[in-house]
Amino acid sequence: MKKTGIILLAACALLSFSCNKYCHCKYYLDGKEDKSLKDNFVYESGSCSDYNSPLLEVDGHTHETKCK
Repeated sequence: MKKTGIILLAACALLSFSCNKYCHCKYYLDGKEDKSLKDNFVYESGSCSDYNSPLLEVDGHTHETKCK
């Protein structure tokens, strides 16, 4: 009985890691991809598009984040 419980627990843990959703974000500076900045992360709820940022102008440069 103990072995079955341990195997079941290990299977649940393995499935929880495989079900994680990853977002891959790219950053743009003045309309061109900024290759020095990349971000990949696990998100828990919502969708990756929730992490997008609209065009933002700072010191004459436009910044934008697109995640999928």
